[in-house]
Amino acid sequence: MRKCAVSGVTLLAILSLTLPSQASAQGVFLGAGATIPMGDYGDYAKTGWAVDAGVTFPVGENGIYLFADGLYGSNSHSDHDGDKTNLLGGFGGVQYVFAEPGEAGLFVFGQVGFLRHGFKSDEFPDDDESDMGIAFGGGAGYSIPIGGMNGFVLGRFVQGR
Repeated sequence: MRKCAVSGVTLLAILSLTLPSQASAQGVFLGAGATIPMGDYGDYAKTGWAVDAGVTFPVGENGIYLFADGLYGSNSHSDHDGDKTNLLGGFGGVQYVFAEPGEAGLFVFGQVGFLRHGFKSDEFPDDDESDMGIAFGGGAGYSIPIGGMNGFVLGRFVQGR
């Protein structure tokens, strides 16, 4: 049985699309990247992958956005072949964008939500377990307009309990 706090860094490359709207610039995003385990989780998990999708909503005209996103990822383990951890999370957060809308620039964000840590083992099938708890995260990124969309790269630290 694996019980621990899950922490890691997620590096994602994401494309977002601003939805047409009369009064706002809400957007949807979808991305994929690598997860780098840290702390107790990093003692046995290898670098893995993650996908992320969500929506953003501007709050006024001052570069502040609210967002909701979901994350799914997987990391294999270094100590036993066939062991892996699947991560499933849902988050809400706030983002501050330093650039004007439609321009390239930096952004920072913080988030809170839940994270499910599901352990699966081919060698020890009776040890298949999952834990779910509150999670906190934050990070920074750089946005680049690409045609009618925005591309962005971000790094995110997530700590689950």
